[in-house]
Amino acid sequence: MPREVLNSVGYDHEVHGPSIHWNYERNGDYIILSNYPLRESNYVDIERTKIYDIDTIDNGPGRIRIPGSMDDKVKSHFFEGTRVNYMAYTEMLEQDNPAVFVLSNPQLQQLLPREASEVITESDGSDDLDQSVFELPAFLPSP
Repeated sequence: MPREVLNSVGYDHEVHGPSIHWNYERNGDYIILSNYPLRESNYVDIERTKIYDIDTIDNGPGRIRIPGSMDDKVKSHFFEGTRVNYMAYTEMLEQDNPAVFVLSNPQLQQLLPREASEVITESDGSDDLDQSVFELPAFLPSP
């Protein structure tokens, strides 16, 4: 878990210690990490889990695991060793309950416009995925 994500959505819980709250978006099966459960109707609250390999949020980064209680369809996008992308709109990070999307590479590519996906797929390695994504006006579902 990158330090930037940990600093944004990690939480030093009084009982559980360093932890993160897991949610997923009903329609797109996207995982969303947050400090507390997301309360809007299009999100499913899963549970709070421990952040491993740190004693406090200040000592990040740490490791996280998808909870066993997460919906199987959502978990099917991730397996051990899967590279993930943490993404958020600025507004998501500035809320009382900051939140970050966690996307597998295939999920990210499905969100990209067709032209961008082709550029990334056909790239000789000289195009940087991050640069391609951030040049696009709509790479995530609307907040």
